[in-house]
Amino acid sequence: MSNQHTSDSAQPGAAAAAKLLQASDAVGDRVREAIDARTQAIVDAWMAVAVLAYSLAFALSGLGGFDGAGLIPGVVHTAGDGLNVGFLVLAGFLAAGTLTDGLTQSQRRPRRPGSKRRRFGYSMASVLPFLALLYLAFLAPTVQWPVALMIVAFTAVPVVVLAIRSAQQARLAGVHRPEPALSGLLSPTDRAVTVILGLWLGAIGMLTGTPFGVAGIVTAAAFFLAILATRTTRVGLDRLTEDWGRTQWAAFGCTYLLMLGLSVVLSRTTWDLGLVSTVGGILIAAPLVVAAFRPAPIWAV
Repeated sequence: MSNQHTSDSAQPGAAAAAKLLQASDAVGDRVREAIDARTQAIVDAWMAVAVLAYSLAFALSGLGGFDGAGLIPGVVHTAGDGLNVGFLVLAGFLAAGTLTDGLTQSQRRPRRPGSKRRRFGYSMASVLPFLALLYLAFLAPTVQWPVALMIVAFTAVPVVVLAIRSAQQARLAGVHRPEPALSGLLSPTDRAVTVILGLWLGAIGMLTGTPFGVAGIVTAAAFFLAILATRTTRVGLDRLTEDWGRTQWAAFGCTYLLMLGLSVVLSRTTWDLGLVSTVGGILIAAPLVVAAFRPAPIWAV
């Protein structure tokens, strides 16, 4: 009789424990979804800044124009230089897009119905003004400053709206990721890939000047192929961002802006292009090389 009573009382206890575990899992899933929502908001904000900076650098650089005049007056070099500068700008933007795409793909929250189509619509809305920039750069160069800058602003508007919507969704989620209790150096593989990324982007910048123009184009083209060949692999850029922390992301942001800045300087400076490219390439590589040996957070969830 006593044994039967003990068995009956144990069953409700086991059921309660199972319900508690399910509730704990549900809370954990909601926390992770909220954290992913905040991560997506940060990604969208970063891409809005990246697109605006990219469009502005494109307008100010010497890319386009049959006479090498560029879109906005003030370019002092030839159309051949503009081609080299174009590869420099594209390399930076492709790296930024691949890194942020990898961070987005690493999220575990399910996509809402229609969110993919909505994001595609925002992207296309951003592409259309950029096509207008391309048209003006190659077929109607040296337009007035206000016209070019207005189109640059229109290029960034869709991604800015997307970033604001993501920020609102993250705010509604109401969960802030706590500061990590642990931090440590990147793994040897991630450290090596981060260093190589910095050195490769620096090399593209260094070789973009006129004396090394062809080498710069070849180096940039090899970079494009390497990104495609390593995608979804252990050494791919889309995998690298899962282990990066704020320091590494801030370093890449500096590298990205320095690449775009170098493209503008090379198009408009009267200084020796080889010297400018060399200094610029070193500055481009330095942030990522240093950040590769800095600690990154270790997250519990």
